[in-house]
Amino acid sequence: MKKPRILVCDDEPVARRGAARALGAESYEILECIDGRECLATLERPRHGVDLILLDLRMPGMDGMTTLAHLTAMPAPPPVVVVTADSSLRSAIEAVKAGAADFLAKPYEIDELRFVVAKTLETARLRTENRRLAEELKRLAGSRRLSGESPVMRAVMDAIERVGPAAAGVLIRGESGTGKELVARQIHELSERARGAFVAVNCAAIPDTLVESELFGHRRGAFTGADRDRPGKFRQADGGTLFLDEVGDMALAAQAKLLRVLQEGIVEPLGGGDPVAVDVRVLAATHRDLKAMAAEGRFREDLLFRLRVVEIELPPLRDRAGDVLLLARQFLAASSRAGLSLAPETERALLVYPWPGNVRELANAVERATIFCRGLVIQPEDLPREVRAAAAPAGEGDLLAWDPEDDFQTAKRKVVERFERAVLVEALREHGGNISQAARKLGLHRQNLQQKLHELGIAAESFRGD
Repeated sequence: MKKPRILVCDDEPVARRGAARALGAESYEILECIDGRECLATLERPRHGVDLILLDLRMPGMDGMTTLAHLTAMPAPPPVVVVTADSSLRSAIEAVKAGAADFLAKPYEIDELRFVVAKTLETARLRTENRRLAEELKRLAGSRRLSGESPVMRAVMDAIERVGPAAAGVLIRGESGTGKELVARQIHELSERARGAFVAVNCAAIPDTLVESELFGHRRGAFTGADRDRPGKFRQADGGTLFLDEVGDMALAAQAKLLRVLQEGIVEPLGGGDPVAVDVRVLAATHRDLKAMAAEGRFREDLLFRLRVVEIELPPLRDRAGDVLLLARQFLAASSRAGLSLAPETERALLVYPWPGNVRELANAVERATIFCRGLVIQPEDLPREVRAAAAPAGEGDLLAWDPEDDFQTAKRKVVERFERAVLVEALREHGGNISQAARKLGLHRQNLQQKLHELGIAAESFRGD
C-alpha cells in the first residue's frame, strides 16, 4: 500500500527533522523544503505528488501566508496544516480562513502532530471519495434517463414534460422492460414534489393478504406476525410521489381502499388507530388492459378513472428500432469499461433482433458484452446467443421463422415485418441515414419509405454519423 507523502516546509532544519521523526518513516514518506518557493516548485514536479503540506508561517523570502495564497489558487491543492509560533493563534485563525485545513501551535506535542496529520489526511480522502461517488452517481443517473429519437419516443417525452408539473394522476402503460418506472421518476422530478420522496411499490410482488398492510400500514398485533407498528408506503411518500407498478395485479379489496384514500386523502392503518392525512401524488403503471379488466369486473372502473386522468403509452423497443443503437451506446458509456465501441456486425445484430424484453433486455445484453469483450470493440460473439444469431446473414430459415402458437395472419405479419425491418435498417446503415439515397437503392418513393419508417418506429437520423 502506498504511504501518504507529506511535504514539511520550514526554514529551520531542526524543525523539519523533528517533524519527520515524529511522523515516522514507516507510516509516511517525508519530503522537505526550506521556503514557499521551494514548496511550490516541488508541487510542480509530477513525480512528487504530495498528500499533505505541513507549512510553517514564519519563513524568510516567501512566508507561509503568501505560500498558502498560491496553494489555494491551484485547481486541486493538497490539504495544508499550518504551524505557527503565535501564542495568540491570530495568524492560525487567519490561515484557516484563507483555506488551511488545520493548524498546530509551536511547540506542539508529538501525539498532537500525529493526530492532526492523520485526521486531515482522512478528511481529504473522504472528500475525494465523495466527489468520485457523486460523479459516478451522475454518470449512472444519465444512463437511467428515458431517451430516444424515434417519433414515438419524442411523443412520450413531450407528454412527460407536459404532465410533470401538473397534479393529475398518470397511468403508464407498456410491456415489461419498456421503462415505466423511469417515466414515473421523470414525472416526479418535473413536479413540485421533486424534493419529496419517490416511493415505488410493485403490486405484483406483494401477496394479496399483505397489500393493504404494505400500502396503508398496520398497528402492532393487527395480524399474526405484526410485531410492531408500520407506517405504510402512503405515509412514507407523504409530500412526494407514490408509484404503483403493475397496479392491475392488485386485489379488488385493496382497490376499494386505495380508491377511498385517493378520494379523501386519509390513510387508516390496519388494526385501528387514528386516521392520518396524507398528501401524495399517485402514479400507476401496468402492462394489462385495465379497461378490458374493468368491463370483466376484475378492476374497479371508478379507480381506473381516478388513476387515468392522463395515460402515457410506452412503445416496445421493436417499434422504435432507430433508438436501439442510441440506447446501446448510452449503456456502454455508463459501463465500468471505458472506450468500448460496437463492431458493424454487432450493430446489425442489435438492430435486427426484436427485443421481446425491451430496454431492460438490451441493457442486460450490453452489460454481458462488456464483460466478455476481450478488446475495445464488441463483436457479435460477445452478445447473448439469441441476439448473436441475428447477426448471421439472413437466410430463408431466418426470415420464415415463426412462433407455432401464432395463427396464420399473426405469423405472416411478423415475418413480413422482420424482413422489412432488416432490409430498411441495412439500407439506412449503408447510406448513413440518407432517406433519398436509401429510397433509390430500394426502388421506393421517398414518401413511401418515410411512411414505412414511421410505421416501424425507425428514426433515420439515428444512422447518421455511424
